[in-house]
Amino acid sequence: MSNAEKLCSYLKQQGMRQTTERDMMLNHIEHLDCHFTKSDLVKNFGKVNHVSTASIYRNMALFVEAGIVTQHNFPAPEPVYELATRAATHCHRICTVCGEVKEFRDAQATSMLKHHRFRAFKMQSANIYVYGVCKHCLTSKKSK
Repeated sequence: MSNAEKLCSYLKQQGMRQTTERDMMLNHIEHLDCHFTKSDLVKNFGKVNHVSTASIYRNMALFVEAGIVTQHNFPAPEPVYELATRAATHCHRICTVCGEVKEFRDAQATSMLKHHRFRAFKMQSANIYVYGVCKHCLTSKKSK
């Protein structure tokens, strides 16, 4: 099921309307190839398309609830987002010193989660976060 179909289905279940604004915002997000924040959307989508900050914030909450967008709570000033379909294909390595986030692929880990059968539980999504100290921070600690 495409993200547009997922959104349409979710909106019908919630008794909400499909709007051009939501469709445009989803289309914009689908073309992003990186993590983004709500502030990024306000600056790069809202101002260009004359969409209010409040509408962007409401729609982001809706996209998360619908399972279209994944919210990450990395050590950052505000939550970071990405398409759920994109988030499912990689893991995140997070430095506990500087907060740097790097993506990495581990086919074995993602496959295991994808094919694992949980008893009396239907998995909707999964994320793998690995916390540690990056090379740069390790090097700067040694030189002090």
